[in-house]
Amino acid sequence: MSHLKRKTIERSWPLPRKGTKYLLKSYPGKKSEISIPLGLVLRDILKVASRRKETKAMLHDNGIAVDGKINTEEKFPLSIFDTLSLLKLNKHFRLTLNEKGKIDFDEIPEKDTHQKICKITGKKVLKGGVQQINCLDGRNFIYKDKISINDSMIIDLKTNKITKILPLKANSEVFIIGGAHIGEKGKIAEIDDKIKVHIKNKNFEIQAKNIFVIQ
Repeated sequence: MSHLKRKTIERSWPLPRKGTKYLLKSYPGKKSEISIPLGLVLRDILKVASRRKETKAMLHDNGIAVDGKINTEEKFPLSIFDTLSLLKLNKHFRLTLNEKGKIDFDEIPEKDTHQKICKITGKKVLKGGVQQINCLDGRNFIYKDKISINDSMIIDLKTNKITKILPLKANSEVFIIGGAHIGEKGKIAEIDDKIKVHIKNKNFEIQAKNIFVIQ
């Protein structure tokens, strides 16, 4: 089905549950709680188009870029820390989550659009002992040095190269992308059998899958 019922949309989507019965549905492949179709963002959140026809025209006019690459797919799922550029308007945004757990867009300068933080969600050893690491946003990299699942890394979007590893460890600054504290920032207080994150003067146990290291 190419559409979904409005009343079934994710709680993180900053859209009313009353209105047109159906809304655009994303292509599969990204965590649904923290992603949203590009077409809905342009029309219903940033409001740079008033109708779906206008949204499609913007996309097919090569006026929209995601993470530095032209994107013409209205169903493309924008996800956490993706960069959205409105090229004709010279405006740039990064997808984030507010403290109510709602998807939000922070306007950023163009100079900040060339790098991105990615979370590592998997890794495997390929033939010849080469290590492949998989990221939350679907990217894959070949990486020789030590790295762990749930670490993060900074990538240069122009060269598609890893520039820095952000390990999951005590005192790392993190962003919560799921659970009761979605959208909040904190610092890892302790890693034992469970991970404790210090958020607003209290420690909370947070599952590793909901932790995104940002510094």
